[in-house]
Amino acid sequence: MTTPESSRPRWILVADGDKAAADHLAGLLLRARFRAYPVANGLEALRLALRYRLGLAIVDVGLLDMTGCDLVRQLRSLAPELPVVMTTGDYRPTTEVEARQLGIVQYLHKPVDLERLDKVVARVFPGEGETILNAAVSCSGKLGV
Repeated sequence: MTTPESSRPRWILVADGDKAAADHLAGLLLRARFRAYPVANGLEALRLALRYRLGLAIVDVGLLDMTGCDLVRQLRSLAPELPVVMTTGDYRPTTEVEARQLGIVQYLHKPVDLERLDKVVARVFPGEGETILNAAVSCSGKLGV
């Protein structure tokens, strides 16, 4: 018998205003056998969300064309049940409060703690695939790429 979580599509949106950071995290997710789509702006993220049934969104607070919180609001209108992780280099408590009010599953400061992200991914996709940590170690030979 499958649960809604176990049937969740393995497609992950990675939206970050720093395209290199989005590409890096998406690369780790791809190595961990997920389909990861890196984008730097919210409109592109919304286009992907309309095209694919996402299983998880990892959204940075700062995107090129809108705030991460604005993107999360729009993603919620498309898929209210979509789990969202927010990442940020912004340490202001007001930013975290606003993000948490949107119902995110995790708020991670940069540099992203891969162990904490792994735990979220394991909850969202139980029993599926390799961990992000293993992918990070296998691609660099060490942790903390």
